[in-house]
Amino acid sequence: MAENSNRSREVRAGAVSSPAAHPTVTGAILAGGLSRRLGRDKTALRLAGKPLVLRVAAVLAPLVSELWLVTNHLEAHLPFGLPMVSDLRPFQGPLGGLLTALFYARTPWVLAAAVDNPFLSPALIAALANRAAKTARPAVVCRSRQGLEPFPGLYSVRLLTPLAGYLETERHLIRFVERSAPEVLPEDEMRRWDPEERSFFNLNTAADWREAERWLAAAAD
Repeated sequence: MAENSNRSREVRAGAVSSPAAHPTVTGAILAGGLSRRLGRDKTALRLAGKPLVLRVAAVLAPLVSELWLVTNHLEAHLPFGLPMVSDLRPFQGPLGGLLTALFYARTPWVLAAAVDNPFLSPALIAALANRAAKTARPAVVCRSRQGLEPFPGLYSVRLLTPLAGYLETERHLIRFVERSAPEVLPEDEMRRWDPEERSFFNLNTAADWREAERWLAAAAD
């Protein structure tokens, strides 16, 4: 499937990888949303002067064998210099982006993160990837005080066919993850790597952006 002719829809702008990367994991930054609440493209939104997408990429790139931006806006996102793939089923929400990443992946696992997760913990993501290397389950995700957290998460390419079928009738992200019987990193273990749970912070509104700016300013003091 990795050699499928549909790969011609992929747009590449150079490799993003690291000698320390997990060779069995492809990274996917999901950026196909409409950003209705924020009212502008989150991918290009600058946080302390740096675009969100490049903040996410800086964390993921050293941990994966290849990193892609999954987007419905290829031309607009070319300036970021990241390899890109276009959604197979545009505007299907995060599950549509995950489907695309699973389809194109040339590794057994996909590490999926949202473009509006600017505070990803590298240690937490490494812990998830290490779990994926040992589990027989098709996904590895976290549980926070808010409940099950699909992103960042590791997803096996074995989920491609089930996810394609699921999207024929539903788009509920949490429900699909639950049905997949994932391995779940419990709260206490998750907090060893991310005590403040900021990996799950989503920048959805102008208020979220202001809070994120305050966090970065405080960290710089």
